[in-house]
Amino acid sequence: MRDDDHFATLDLPRRVDLARDVIERRYLERSREVHPDRFAAAPLSEQRAAMEAASRVNAAYRALRDPVRRAEHLCKLGGVDLDLTGPGGAPDPGQAFLIEMVELREDLEAASARGPAAVDALRERIEARARAAQDAAFAAIDRGSIAEAARALVNLRYLRRFVAEIDGDPLD
Repeated sequence: MRDDDHFATLDLPRRVDLARDVIERRYLERSREVHPDRFAAAPLSEQRAAMEAASRVNAAYRALRDPVRRAEHLCKLGGVDLDLTGPGGAPDPGQAFLIEMVELREDLEAASARGPAAVDALRERIEARARAAQDAAFAAIDRGSIAEAARALVNLRYLRRFVAEIDGDPLD
């Protein structure tokens, strides 16, 4: 088992369409199996190994409980780490998408001048685009197209960040 394969850590199939209760159940089962308290009387090396295993189980749960993070992890396992730049990292969103983002910023400026209802309408439009990007990413993963999924997930990140900025809560 690869230490960085969260699906293997929780003994789950590599799929984006996993039910949250299934993930939760496997997390609780694995947590009980590797909980450091079970190894309190064991040699230090076993205690350390249990702590590391518990840490991996917790990281796997955090990553897999959210469908978007799950899709991002599937991309990483497929060779595209969206948290990196350069070869093997996040793909460029493309000039057309970046131009669209500039236009959305201009739309936000105009909507802000018109008032809260206009800003809300713009937010709804961007949230709809984000849902479409998410759906496209999930569909691409189902088809086995990691590159296409990665592009859609990069776009989703931009769109989510933009919505967070509209709401006055910029993402880190």
